[in-house]
Amino acid sequence: MTNGSVDSSVTEEEMVYVRTAKAGQVRVYFAGVQAVSRPDASHIAEAVSSIMDSISGNSTRWKRKLVAITTDGAAVMTGEKNGVVTRIRGDRSYVLGIHCMAHRPELAYADAVKQSLMARKVEDLMTGLYTLYHKSSVNRDSLKASFEELNMKPLIPTRIGGTRWVAHILRALDHFLRGYAGITHQLEKTMQTDVKLKAKAKGFLNIINDGTLVKFSCLLYDILTHLSNLSVTLQKSLVTLAEAQSCLSSTQAVLKKYKSRLGPKLRSVLEADTYENVHLKPPNAEQLDMAKKQVIDSLCQCLTKRLGDVSSVVLKAMRLISFQCWPDADMSTDFGDTDVEELTHHFKPLLMSAGVDVDLIPDQWTVLKSRLYQQMGPLEKIT
Repeated sequence: MTNGSVDSSVTEEEMVYVRTAKAGQVRVYFAGVQAVSRPDASHIAEAVSSIMDSISGNSTRWKRKLVAITTDGAAVMTGEKNGVVTRIRGDRSYVLGIHCMAHRPELAYADAVKQSLMARKVEDLMTGLYTLYHKSSVNRDSLKASFEELNMKPLIPTRIGGTRWVAHILRALDHFLRGYAGITHQLEKTMQTDVKLKAKAKGFLNIINDGTLVKFSCLLYDILTHLSNLSVTLQKSLVTLAEAQSCLSSTQAVLKKYKSRLGPKLRSVLEADTYENVHLKPPNAEQLDMAKKQVIDSLCQCLTKRLGDVSSVVLKAMRLISFQCWPDADMSTDFGDTDVEELTHHFKPLLMSAGVDVDLIPDQWTVLKSRLYQQMGPLEKIT
């Protein structure tokens, strides 16, 4: 697993981690970091290979055992002809190139909101509120005072960007929705007491009192809660492909359900004409419904596009390593046979170079499966 970064001296550095499986134990090790004179594919591949050579003794040893390379989605890393993955893979076609799982929900959401005018309006509002209070200590202190007057915990608007973008925008929405009454109260006071900021405060109030926008913000909160959970799962250092497949499938199922059944946040406010005891301008129900369907359809499509390879034949076959995917004993007769066949075929050169008699694998799989069910008993004991 490799990724680049720029250090304090503005030097491009390439970091490498190694994930291994030995005797059933999966571990992740930090392999090393090396400066890259130029951040192009040839220099990055050379740096990665140099790090791996130094910890394994020679290039033949680690390349012989390599099964997959994980990088970000930049063209310099994943380019089919001259990318880093292609250069390191060489003539070993079975080596998988995998775009970092944790990056993909972020990119899918960014793709989806580009097509949603309402989502962009919410983002612009979050950014505007953050700027208003972040860049002025006077405005920030005034907002804190408004929260105190309402006996509320101060919730200062936060920025929507960051290294974990989905989590950042979810936090910004959470502060906005839970701090709605305090923000509204402060803006109303500003209109009455500050001539210079009167027009700006009025503009913000016109936006945040819009019932359509507030209720769409609640929808985004429901959506981002599940998308953030998916992102957190994919960030786990020892997450399996089976877990990734399962979490992606359940996330998409919930999102599609939101087209016909409301999420908890939106359900609590959909029929109300106030939010946090603040009167809202009547929402445009048709506009809200269209915006809801558009953003959900777009997000599901973008998730499928960004994470579609997780369900590809070879990666889907990896479900065998997760006992949670195993059926009950009476349904296990043919379970995994096709998956084992696919994995054996794909990794045949690697298996044979390691001295494995691939012709024996199907029978060994059946014996292993039978013994596990006999020795462990019910499936819940295996899991």
